[in-house]
Amino acid sequence: MKILITNDDGIDAYGLRLLEDLARTISNDVTTVAPMDNRSGTSQAITLNDELYFSNISSNRYVCSGNPADCVMLALNLLFADEPPDLVISGINHGMNASDDVGYSGTIGAAREASIVGIRAIAMSQKNGKLDADFEVAKNFGKRVIEHALSIKIPPRHLLNVNFPSKNLSDVKGIKTAILDRHKMSDQIVSGNKPDFYRIGPINYRPNMDAKSDRFFLQKGYITFTPLLVDTTATNLLGSIPELTYD
Repeated sequence: MKILITNDDGIDAYGLRLLEDLARTISNDVTTVAPMDNRSGTSQAITLNDELYFSNISSNRYVCSGNPADCVMLALNLLFADEPPDLVISGINHGMNASDDVGYSGTIGAAREASIVGIRAIAMSQKNGKLDADFEVAKNFGKRVIEHALSIKIPPRHLLNVNFPSKNLSDVKGIKTAILDRHKMSDQIVSGNKPDFYRIGPINYRPNMDAKSDRFFLQKGYITFTPLLVDTTATNLLGSIPELTYD
């Protein structure tokens, strides 16, 4: 099995190194292409107007000056032009990518890019993953989680979003399939250090959690699996929108 690894926290991120180690427990053909620096919050953005730097830095490890989706695009065309990888895994992200956050996530954006062109894709994230020690759940359960994910038949143009809870190892209960929660109420905008400059601060969370949602199960100590669609058409509304014909 040929596996392509990427992330949005950058080539030096601990979560990326951990994912590489986990991937090598199931395959001896693992290639990493990751951004030079942190590209969190870039979703599926691609670089259109600037040239991209792409370089081999060590055995099967490459760095790209662009976003996570750029990394996948360049990898598929420069490294896998003759034969695509069997699997793309993005992560392990430093922090959960759950609920409303999935629309902003560069981790998920990279997985979406792979899924669009027909490659099986998994996005993986560790809740509250800031320090190396915060990744103990992902480190200890990651191999089993990847193997379980591979046992699931995911249709084309879908991807699997995986989140690890922030718990003691003894408190991890298993894996639950989960819907996306609705957790964002508004944003905090913080004044910058100069006039007319601002920073986007933390979001204001909705205190309640939907039952059977990712945020709900993560709090209970479960690893969550949420299948996501590439096609975001609201098909349930197509029949209710009046159509017009112009002569």
